[in-house]
Amino acid sequence: MFASVAKSHIGHVRSCNEDSFIENPELGLWLVADGVGGSAHGDFASQVVSQTIERKIRLGSTLKEAVEDAHLTVMKLGRDKPEVSGMASTVVAVHFKGTHYQICWVGDSRAYLISQNDDISQLTVDHNQAQLLVETGEISVEEARLHPSQRVLIHAVGVDDAGWKVDLCEGDLGAGERLLLCSDGLSGEIEDIEILASFNQGKPLKIIVEGLVDKALSNGGSDNITLALVELDRQSVNATNLDMAPGSADTKANQVASIGKPQSALKYMVLGVVAALVVVSIAVWVA
Repeated sequence: MFASVAKSHIGHVRSCNEDSFIENPELGLWLVADGVGGSAHGDFASQVVSQTIERKIRLGSTLKEAVEDAHLTVMKLGRDKPEVSGMASTVVAVHFKGTHYQICWVGDSRAYLISQNDDISQLTVDHNQAQLLVETGEISVEEARLHPSQRVLIHAVGVDDAGWKVDLCEGDLGAGERLLLCSDGLSGEIEDIEILASFNQGKPLKIIVEGLVDKALSNGGSDNITLALVELDRQSVNATNLDMAPGSADTKANQVASIGKPQSALKYMVLGVVAALVVVSIAVWVA
């Protein structure tokens, strides 16, 4: 039902890629997690967050519950294992049920909606000091982008503070619309108008993603760069449109059901085995 491309790049400055992502069309789940730079084992924190959320969604949790569980898991690891004490991560995740989506986030990783009319909307609100200054009118949105407090988080997964929360928004993804999830390694290097320009001329998802990463790198690449881009699969959209037309309902239903199955079955089996091994490893380590 979905087409997607995800990619991560270490950037030009960092010695370690602390970002991670999940691309799981079978679960209708995509996410980007960004290990907090400067804290211990940010790369491990982002992996724990990613794999915990995926596991909880597979077990039937809501996305908000899954993020909250990831928060508790990271804090428990920090308490039980002194060598990773203080680790933390941001996260932005989308979970689909049909074409309806929920987006949850903690930190400054973002979700954008690119409309069929080539408009871009930021769906998330950054959990950082710069956003607080914008909300109190002390600086403008334009000034916030380069403000020193832009990288000072007020919430992160694994950081226990009184005001900690998971924010949530939801909607329905229409034909021709695309959801972009990204770490601040992308949004911090490229302005929204530049992101939007990459979607012109109906380019394939892979070309768009590669172009966005290249642009962030050419603008400095000062942080790890990770993004996931999702749209409704065009074959599925066309099949659904045909289903709504008169005639041959059974034949069309069979056509929709058969799309992509031979190609995707082995992929999902492999992904499932890999995810299970990672989760088991984390569970054994926590114990």
